[in-house]
Amino acid sequence: MSQPHILIVDDDELIIEALTCHLERMGCRITSASCCREAIERLNTKDPLDLVILDYCLPDGSGTEFLKSVGEDQRLQKPPVIMSSGILDPHAPVWEELKKHLPPVSQALIHAYVSKPYTFDAMDVAMKEVLGGDYIPESRRLRHTRLAR
Repeated sequence: MSQPHILIVDDDELIIEALTCHLERMGCRITSASCCREAIERLNTKDPLDLVILDYCLPDGSGTEFLKSVGEDQRLQKPPVIMSSGILDPHAPVWEELKKHLPPVSQALIHAYVSKPYTFDAMDVAMKEVLGGDYIPESRRLRHTRLAR
């Protein structure tokens, strides 16, 4: 995967800006959305997305509501998702209960979970887990450093 295309869905503009800057340096192409409605619009295009980084709390719905909509709409792309939240613990029973209420296709989209506040290193680990060996931030970081000299 030469240039992964990532959709960042978060209502915090500072998170979008910082994560965009970091991931672009890693060689990713970024699209962003600040609410569920915008994210649905981005998934309803022919421009393929490789990954969605999804905040759980958005101004017009929750991450699980968003995933339910994506799972039910056959027109939408269904890339893997990294969930992100500062209020839900991925190991807590409430998170498991929320996931159980999702259709199986929506549950299958969730490939990783990164708790906020997160470091770029934590996000890199999750992305490498989801995107596989094609996303190797360490080698891109080294290449970027060599090019800067």
